[in-house]
Amino acid sequence: MQNLKPEKDNKKGRMSFVEYWADFVKNNPDRVWSRQQKLLINSQIKNAQNFRLSKKDYLELKKEIAF
Repeated sequence: MQNLKPEKDNKKGRMSFVEYWADFVKNNPDRVWSRQQKLLINSQIKNAQNFRLSKKDYLELKKEIAF
């Protein structure tokens, strides 16, 4: 499996990670990589629940229109 290396360019960094993760998924059992995805998804949900801004306030900060 390839090593994940930092990139100078954000787009290259993202593509490097996508390639790294695809290689990781291909070369490891489902049980290994799905456990890691579970940790990531659960941490994102927990972070979103602790987010203090409402959807409207967040979109206003981003200068977007709330639907």
